[in-house]
Amino acid sequence: MSDSNDFNAVIIQNRRILLAILMLPVIGMAIAIPLIMWKIPERIMVAGGVILFLMVQYLLLVWWIAKKMNKITQS
Repeated sequence: MSDSNDFNAVIIQNRRILLAILMLPVIGMAIAIPLIMWKIPERIMVAGGVILFLMVQYLLLVWWIAKKMNKITQS
């Protein structure tokens, strides 16, 4: 029982750090779009579409994880 309380305390203390680390791939994808437009502008339609699709999926995943973290810490 004590392990569960310790786990909840760690999640509560480090929630922002964990979510910030999870958001690093989104920042990388956002940086990739202007780099692709600068280096190979004719490929932006395909690469931009794929990157945006992956960003949306990943943002939904991070949102779901944040909701689960809230649910774990409240119980």
